[in-house]
Amino acid sequence: MKKKTLRCASFFLSFIFLITIFFGSQVLPVQYADASEARPGASAEKITETEGPTGPATFSWENANVYFVITDRFKDGDPSNNNAYGRPTRDATGKNIGTFHGGDLKGLTEKLNEGYFTKLGTNAIWITAPYEQIHGWVGGGTGGDFAHYGYHGYYALDFTMMDKNMGTVEDMREFVDTAHEKGIRVILDVVLNHPGYGTLKDMEEYGFGARNNIGAGWTPGSGQTWHSFHDNVNYNDASAWAAWWGGWVRAGIAGYESCGGSDLTQCVGNLPDFRTNVTDNIGLPPLLKTKWSKETAGYEPWIIPSAKNLRKDLGLPPADYVIKWLAAWVEEFGIDGFRADTAKHVELHRWKQLKNESDAALKRWRQNNPDKPGADWNDSFWMTGEVWGHGVGKSEYFNNGFDSIINFSFQGANLNSLESIYADYAAKINNDPEFNVLSYISSHDTKLYDRGGLIQAGTALLLLPGGVKTFYGDEAARAFGDTGSDPQQGTRSSMNWNQLNQNVLSHWQKVGQFRNQHIAVGAGSHAKIADSPYTFKRTYEKDGITDKVVVAIGASGTTQVNVASVFPDGTTVRDAYTGAETLVSGGVATLTPGAHGLILIEQIKESDLPAVSASPAGGSFKTETLDIKLHVNKAESGKYTLDGSDPKQGISYTDGTEITIGEAMEFGDSAMLRLYAENQHGSSLQEYKYTKKDPNSGLTVHFKKPADWGAPQLYYYDTIPKVTEPTWVTSPAMIKESGEWYAYTIDGVDSATLIFRDSRGRQNPGQGQPGFVRTSEGWYDGTWHEANPDGVSDTEPPTAPGGLRADRTTDTTVTLSWDASTDNVAVTGYDIYRNNAKVGSASRTTFTDTGLTPETAYQYTVKAHDAAGNESSASDRVEVTTEPAGSGGNKVTVYYKHGFTTPFIHYRPEGESWTTAPGVAMEPSEVAEYSKLTIDIGMASRLEACFSDGKANWDSNNQRNYFFNAGTWTYNGNGDIRPGAPQASTLESADPAPNSSNNNSESPRGKSGDSEGPDSSEEPAAA
Repeated sequence: MKKKTLRCASFFLSFIFLITIFFGSQVLPVQYADASEARPGASAEKITETEGPTGPATFSWENANVYFVITDRFKDGDPSNNNAYGRPTRDATGKNIGTFHGGDLKGLTEKLNEGYFTKLGTNAIWITAPYEQIHGWVGGGTGGDFAHYGYHGYYALDFTMMDKNMGTVEDMREFVDTAHEKGIRVILDVVLNHPGYGTLKDMEEYGFGARNNIGAGWTPGSGQTWHSFHDNVNYNDASAWAAWWGGWVRAGIAGYESCGGSDLTQCVGNLPDFRTNVTDNIGLPPLLKTKWSKETAGYEPWIIPSAKNLRKDLGLPPADYVIKWLAAWVEEFGIDGFRADTAKHVELHRWKQLKNESDAALKRWRQNNPDKPGADWNDSFWMTGEVWGHGVGKSEYFNNGFDSIINFSFQGANLNSLESIYADYAAKINNDPEFNVLSYISSHDTKLYDRGGLIQAGTALLLLPGGVKTFYGDEAARAFGDTGSDPQQGTRSSMNWNQLNQNVLSHWQKVGQFRNQHIAVGAGSHAKIADSPYTFKRTYEKDGITDKVVVAIGASGTTQVNVASVFPDGTTVRDAYTGAETLVSGGVATLTPGAHGLILIEQIKESDLPAVSASPAGGSFKTETLDIKLHVNKAESGKYTLDGSDPKQGISYTDGTEITIGEAMEFGDSAMLRLYAENQHGSSLQEYKYTKKDPNSGLTVHFKKPADWGAPQLYYYDTIPKVTEPTWVTSPAMIKESGEWYAYTIDGVDSATLIFRDSRGRQNPGQGQPGFVRTSEGWYDGTWHEANPDGVSDTEPPTAPGGLRADRTTDTTVTLSWDASTDNVAVTGYDIYRNNAKVGSASRTTFTDTGLTPETAYQYTVKAHDAAGNESSASDRVEVTTEPAGSGGNKVTVYYKHGFTTPFIHYRPEGESWTTAPGVAMEPSEVAEYSKLTIDIGMASRLEACFSDGKANWDSNNQRNYFFNAGTWTYNGNGDIRPGAPQASTLESADPAPNSSNNNSESPRGKSGDSEGPDSSEEPAAA
């Protein structure tokens, strides 16, 4: 496993799957290698191969090409099930906005057999939940202008049965087996947060609720809407409603626990909320007892065989039942993965529980069905989740069962800045084997992408690093449909089989197949080759698997594509888009693009030469050491050097050998790894450069001011690690360098999103467009450069800081200040040293050092640096002795429960400087499973913090961090911060802190127009 730089996370959690409106809704001296250790052998990544147009395609979830289909809206393969449970295809007012349209599993199987998905390069199909949905309807939209049924699979009634509109158990089995036969994984959409609404039909059928003499046949009369049925339902009759879900759910109904105000207890979209926090057996829900008692004969075609023995009282809490029911689908059919709906509204440990049980179920299916297609696959069960607003950042979900989270940020991205996007995604995703996202351009919850831009958008999406999702019909320009008063319903129109846009479809098929054939596209490292046409390479070298491609976008006429860094002269390559072949000569592949200016270059004749590679394939690292795995194929062994010398006389290695570098390297040092191997056909050589970087260094960007601009400022956001970010109004002024170049350093971050602006209203990128994402120093003059394009070099360092002094000292903190340094261009920041070791950085002339020992002497110096990296000599030294214990300022004691073996807290008194990542190791507490630490925050009023395992996993409240007032606080691992020390016996029932972040929702009475939108920007808790 690769070691990844520690970072205080900046991640979005946010809002959820909504109901109805939202659909339920990245040259070393030889002595530095003295610690290198050869460790032959390592476990290979779990991959499989399926036959494709250019030979076997390597499958990995890292390169997922997922097709998301609302089954009911895709293809009707069996008209006989279209009106199951009496569901009409049009409601009583003649509308089919929210009705079942007839699509089913047989329709999906039909298209699988026709090769529709194979031609798209699809390697996973995500289908809406096929288990039984509520039989009736609720009012649709804010206006109640249509009847809304559970066609989308988010209104569950019974998790142990097929929904008859979808087909039978055997239909499901045939669909999954056929998909597997085609090398395609199957993903089910699942809900652990809520069941469906109570409808008139279900009330009548299963004997619950008080309907005041109206039945399933009620339709709105004059002056009424589909919401009007509520006027005739008595939600205050506790005895009548006791026969519904009982203690399993929260609901705004008499006799039920009320909906809460937190993410975990609110009734999302007014749906009944499963009480997933309950740990006791409270029996089966009355509704299912009644239902199952009626299903004594004739129901076998729809009851899931693996769930049959789960349709009884098992003495389990509610969530345990639902998890077992969902896992039964995996054990019965060999389901490969889940997409988890409303993930933020369920306790994290429940998702880990679901993952573990489903993974075990998939293993049982493979053992029990050895002759089935897919039984010989060895990839683990996979889960992605919907966390509204989540972007490309690693969050706590990845520690709790999720392999991926849906990425909400790509849909609105500026596709004219692909290099910025691709470089950012590849650096964040493909350097961490335990992190990925699933990106899209259209969604059933938001909007369809502009139907006139699907060629460009398809290119951008299908060549994106990480996993990608095609929303059904994007590949064929499916039109927006009828929507009524619910703006999202139109995104779910029926598939346009009679009006497929063949131009768009052909393009998506070619690019999709190219992606599926090349794991490097989604999972490889990314590097730009040229700007015009925009050309880049993707290379995947991991665990003995090597894949390389070159892509040119916006080409025209005969184009000479520079492929020298990827394909050696004499290599036969092909443009997968047009099928044209050529021989690489002089480092160039000469090709003519097709109609849309896209060239997709792949090697079609495998070389007989040996292949050597290293993983990771070069780059920078901020850890103390870095493990590198060496590979050699088509030769028994290879040789390597770490000082840039000729590897022919280097150290011998075998495939899978691991070496470690970095222990004796200083920040800024680089190691040049060179690999060599030979066989009877010839020899191969590769080299990789690794640079050790200061984990506390910041991100410096340079901007060339246009002639008509005022003095430039830098607005930045989405920083990683998270630091205090400016508002638009407080965007800091950039510092003038030479000529028209200006620079600014954002202290303590590895990545940030940037917008350049001035006081005259000018900005770049323009209004309404996302900012530039940078993960390394860069120069921008209309195009990004990795070095100053004007060739200007500043070698003069700043003057040393003067007047270093201690302004305030407590028992555990020292606040320093100093006089500003000067520079021939500009000073961009300061580094602070305690006892000759760097402890922090600052852009201003003040710094607070925290976590010190009482009555202890410390010596401090400060150095200044400029944008060119020149560093001043040290300031005069100042010695400071901390005060006796107990004489400090305000204290904050934090108890923390998360599951990290040794939690670290990375913090700062609000408005002051951060500790050096990963922060301070917390101490064991007197309460089992909790760690604690007491921190002196001086005169500050509260503490800002995030937590980690001291390595690469962070808990940062989804980019917002946590805030603690002076005093004692407990974070219980479930999203709540509460005052006082933890008390295990009462913790779960204690009221949250008065200033916890809550979202209130109304009672779940089936009004589909009442639904949830993105979270408000509240502070997390205990603010």
